[in-house]
Amino acid sequence: MAANKQLKEEVSCSICLEYFTDPVAADCGHAFCLSCITRYWEGLGTDFPCPECRQSNKNKILRPVRQLGNIVELLKHLHTPSATVQGENLCREHEEKLKLFCEDDQEAICLICRESKDHKTHSVLPMQEAAQEYNKILHGHVEQLKKDLESLQTWAVEESRTVSKVEGNFKNQVGVIRTTFAFLKKFLDKEEQQLLSKLEKEHKENMKNIQKKLSELEKQQSTHRDLITEIQGKCQQQDVELLKDVRIILNRCNNVKAQKPPEDVVVEQTLKSIGEHASLQDKLLELKETFPAELESSYITPGASTFPTEREWTYIRSWATAVTLDPDTAHPWLILSKDGRSVRLGDKAQDLPDTPQRFIIYPLALGRERLSSGRHYWEVEVGDKTRWTMGVCDEAVNRKGEITLSPEHGFWRVCLSNGEYKALTDPSTLLTPCAPLSAVGFFLDYEVGRLSFYNVDDRSLLFTFSGVSFPSTLRPYFYPGDNDERRNAGELRIRPVTQE
Repeated sequence: MAANKQLKEEVSCSICLEYFTDPVAADCGHAFCLSCITRYWEGLGTDFPCPECRQSNKNKILRPVRQLGNIVELLKHLHTPSATVQGENLCREHEEKLKLFCEDDQEAICLICRESKDHKTHSVLPMQEAAQEYNKILHGHVEQLKKDLESLQTWAVEESRTVSKVEGNFKNQVGVIRTTFAFLKKFLDKEEQQLLSKLEKEHKENMKNIQKKLSELEKQQSTHRDLITEIQGKCQQQDVELLKDVRIILNRCNNVKAQKPPEDVVVEQTLKSIGEHASLQDKLLELKETFPAELESSYITPGASTFPTEREWTYIRSWATAVTLDPDTAHPWLILSKDGRSVRLGDKAQDLPDTPQRFIIYPLALGRERLSSGRHYWEVEVGDKTRWTMGVCDEAVNRKGEITLSPEHGFWRVCLSNGEYKALTDPSTLLTPCAPLSAVGFFLDYEVGRLSFYNVDDRSLLFTFSGVSFPSTLRPYFYPGDNDERRNAGELRIRPVTQE
């Protein structure tokens, strides 16, 4: 029968096409023989794709599926003589052969039962026809249960990602608090501990809520798996046995629905930047008069003064970070210097390996440095170039396809194009330096959510992106521009920052 063939396919390994032997499941949920998937992954490095859906199983985790193994063993012995009991297809009341199925009562009956007052007005089908019809119905429930199971697995993955976000946000907030209190230790020891304690409490509560939702999803998955296993076993049985207690199973199928846990508003709120933490901001304002001079300099207000004071400029440059270019990210048309400090556009594409990190469509390159906390300052010489774009971007941006180059999509940049300097906001902001730029300074204050651009020659502030909730990791961003008929053939050069 077609149903038997389909059921055999469900309990067969997609690699060897035989019944499962020691079945195991990958992270994506697909099952294989332990020996088959082990041989399939043999010799691979760090990425272990599923043979069916190609989803990566980076941790190479395989979970035994004992219930599936038990089902396989039952199927192997399903049609042996010991599985047939004499007289099991006879009506208990009339000892006649069960040839009909009453749809109203959903039970097998004999011809005498059909004429009785209990069934005379009921809808009745021949046994074989009823078995075929209900086999289709049960298989339909299996398909829906599988879809529900996939949804549950997807939701579980989403909740697991939320764990990573909460963990990362927790670490970032702890870093913000400790960086700030490093300047105010003698004033704020008590306040620091109170904030950290509150943050820890919120974190534990968030983790508790998430684990509760993950536990509920796992419980739902287990219920779906058990019901799928039971129905698949049922579908292998012959007419009477298949229809026995079918009403109970159908009721269970109708009552089992996949339910996604509700969104946790508290978790979303605590994922916001600590820069919005009211109690910390109020404390800083209250103690402003007692701030050390260094701390006061670190909170320069963009726009308050176009030209930082000597003291402020010294402080900004004290956060110098040795930025270099990452050749693994550079587009094949870009030529990088051996010391990793300069980049220009070449005349043709170089023969470079198409690594996952490399930009393919846009002639861009990133810095090696991954910026995920603290303050950083670096300078880039632009010389007499007529076009360029620089800034920072989210490390996770797409390297192989079309991308939207805006702050909303992880890009914070300034540029020179068509003789105009612009901050690439949405829409762009025109910049008016007093003279053409020969070098640009970049000052990133990650926790505060601020990125400022300076004209290094006269120390003037060009533009500031402020109040930004930066992604987990930023990278310095470089685009030397097209050659502009050889007028823009020069290079962008990162120069060492020295204290004057």
